Order: sequence, then structure tokens, then C-alpha cells
Amino acid sequence: MGRGTRLTGHLPPSPSGGGRGWGLARRDFLALAGISLASSASVASQVEQLKPTQSAAFPAFSALDLEGRSTKVPAPGRAAIVNFWATWCPPCRAEMPLLQQLTELYGDKFQLQLVNFKERPATIQRYMRDSAWSMPVLLDPLGEGAAAWGVKRYPTTVGFDAQGKPRWRVVGELDWSTAEAGKAVESLWR
Repeated sequence: MGRGTRLTGHLPPSPSGGGRGWGLARRDFLALAGISLASSASVASQVEQLKPTQSAAFPAFSALDLEGRSTKVPAPGRAAIVNFWATWCPPCRAEMPLLQQLTELYGDKFQLQLVNFKERPATIQRYMRDSAWSMPVLLDPLGEGAAAWGVKRYPTTVGFDAQGKPRWRVVGELDWSTAEAGKAVESLWR
């Protein structure tokens, strides 16, 4: 503490000279703290835990990748995260950097499958190239995979364990960098 400063239990005058104290800054801090807590709680509430009996809600289907190879969704034999998205969807685009980070951190533990909803391959390839994303993209040109899984909002993400059982679902954008999201991802192989 500087010379002449003493603890009185009162806030000192604000630096701007606008009267008693740090009230605005304190309110802002409390508001930000509340937003942070709400955001953390909302991540937990967005990750819907699924019961093993809900497997029928997510029937496996085949999709083509951008090179024309057929792939099973979800990926058989290993944990998988299936993300339904589109280039025209702002929340989907917002998730991409964090999904890329997930694959860089945990790529040896799970298979990320980005299933694009009803867009032309050229549109997707241009978007992926321009954004420098290196994640695998699968095509759902008629929306049949999305319809079979009941996807009505984008992005929608479902996590599967290595036995192909759905463990959780997220409808809408998720901050994949949070501890809660990390726990959900790690639950697929633990």
C-alpha cells in the first residue's frame, strides 16, 4: 500500500473523480463474473447426457467424404464426435477453430466427423481451404443423415464411445475450450 493509504472499509474515490468509488467498475466486474458462471453452467446444461437405450435414435449411415470415399457414421471401432454443420451457419463457423484444436489435442483418441448439411462439395472445399481447416468433412447432400438423427438446429454434435453407443448430444454452438466440454469429450474413451 502506498503512503497515506489506510483501510477504512470504504471505497476510495474513483480515478475519474466521479464520486465514490469504483462502483461502476465493481458492477462491471460482478456482471462479468455472473456471465462467466452462467456461461459455465450453460455449457454443462448444453451437454445432454444420453442413456444407452437411446442408441436407436442415432442409426448408423454412410456418407461420402470430399474425395468420394464412403464412410460409416459414427466411425466404427473408436470413439467419435459427429458434428452436423453448414458453411452458411455462423455458430457452426464459430465452433470450427475449437473443433480443430480438439482434433490436435485428442486426435489419437477419437474420430471427428464433420457432416455437412446439403451443400455442394465445391462450396465446402473452398470454405475449408480458405479457412485452413484440416478436419475431415462428410457430405449429407439430401439431409437424410440429419433427418434420421432428428437434427433440427445447427450445429448439432453427438459423442459416441468406441462401442458406437451415443453418450451425449449438444444442440447449438458450444465453447469446446471449457473444462466441462473437455470432460464430455474425454468421457468417450474413459
